[in-house]
Amino acid sequence: MAVLLTGPIDNNPVNGVRPTQTVSIKIENENPVTTATVLIQGYVLSGVRTLYVSEQITLLPNAVVTRSYYADLNSFDYVITITGPSPEDVLVSFWGKNSAGALIAAHRLVYSEWAGSENTAGTTGATGATGATGVTGTTGAAGITGATGATGVTGTAGATGVTGVTGVTGTTGNTGVTGATGPTGATGNTGATGDTGPSGGPEGPTGATGDTGATGATGATGATGVTGDIGPTGDTGPTGATGITGTTGATGVTGATGITGATGTFEPNPFNVYVLQGAVGGNGTQASPFGTIQQGVAAVSPTGTVHVLGGTYPITSNITINKAGVTLKGYPSTIILLQAAVIPFTIIGSGVTVDGFTMTSDNPYAVEFIQLGGTNHTVKNNTIFGPPQAGPSTGWVVNRGLVTQIGNMTGLIVRNNIFYSLRQPAYFNPNTTGEIVDNVVYNTRGFVNDQAIMVYSGNSWGSPENAVDIALLPGTITGPPFDPITALSANNSTATIQDSR
Repeated sequence: MAVLLTGPIDNNPVNGVRPTQTVSIKIENENPVTTATVLIQGYVLSGVRTLYVSEQITLLPNAVVTRSYYADLNSFDYVITITGPSPEDVLVSFWGKNSAGALIAAHRLVYSEWAGSENTAGTTGATGATGATGVTGTTGAAGITGATGATGVTGTAGATGVTGVTGVTGTTGNTGVTGATGPTGATGNTGATGDTGPSGGPEGPTGATGDTGATGATGATGATGVTGDIGPTGDTGPTGATGITGTTGATGVTGATGITGATGTFEPNPFNVYVLQGAVGGNGTQASPFGTIQQGVAAVSPTGTVHVLGGTYPITSNITINKAGVTLKGYPSTIILLQAAVIPFTIIGSGVTVDGFTMTSDNPYAVEFIQLGGTNHTVKNNTIFGPPQAGPSTGWVVNRGLVTQIGNMTGLIVRNNIFYSLRQPAYFNPNTTGEIVDNVVYNTRGFVNDQAIMVYSGNSWGSPENAVDIALLPGTITGPPFDPITALSANNSTATIQDSR
């Protein structure tokens, strides 16, 4: 662990104007492998030392972030606490800026000038003479986004059950009676008779007519004449009427049903993963859910859904979601209970949806419930609130519903949520774009728009009232979607607008 301290900074007015109006803190993680956690704490020094800034940042390998904080105060100091495997690889610089954004040389600390060490803060040395302000270097190019991790292997399909035995074929019915034969057609015409063959031997002389003698023997029969040509075939007689169809035989007995095959098993579906608090040994199916949200996030495929079933889920460590199109789905009795000063959910990548959760904490912690970076994320239908804090909200711990990463969140949609009893419902950092629609907010210090371009519409405000409903910080653009201010207020239930541009 490393602890860096600015020491007390004198910022009393000169000619009625304090030199430094805001402070800018730039943090660089030079380690290419490990992630670092940075806690920024700012204190007002006005007779007593009062915490007024507290923000924890998760810094990815090779990442660079910049944070700006209000500093129009007579005296203040900052403490930077760095934890992680390699705190020596995290470099921090601190810059005071006037109302025009120009650097204040007297309120500048580069890394080598910080007081402190990896364990405890050392004694602050005497302040050296202020050197001339150097020319501001050009901003370095943004680091390349890391490659998306490989998709996990799809589980094997369950075995198909054995096919049942085919039933015995029923007996064939008897053949019906053959119909009666139709009448025979008429006989065709007889062909012409052939020529007669030659007669037998020569005729004897005619005898006297006497008594009729006995009949002589019959002469030999002459040879048969040649058979004449066959006459043409007569026309076919009409077809006889069809006989009556015989009665259908009885249907054979149905064979017995084969034995049912064994029931197949259901493999886990990586596009619908289930989680139930306290479940042990599950595989992520609805019948056998995982026991933690982290297990569900690890198992789900891109565009899939992690169903977080009803129950109270204690959170003591960060859960990062970086799979495109994943939905984290809560149910009416799903409660996220933060029990440590960590950011419960870090959403990066693209197209992630957080839907239907109740989120709260056992104590006020100076962290946001959801940190967002990337593109086209949606936060909808959630209720996010903190435990009650005493006194005016200006002294509350800086707990927030949502915070966007600087320069790394576009296309955000925040819709139909309820935020209350928080320092702020959401803090939109520079270059964030998106829509804030139909939310209900009360007992907070309102949405903070820090150089972001957000479209607010249909939001409403409960009781106790917010200190302000929407705050537009210096550097936020003029013109649409914020101007005219009267229209912005009217489109959001007569919102109270704090315009510091």
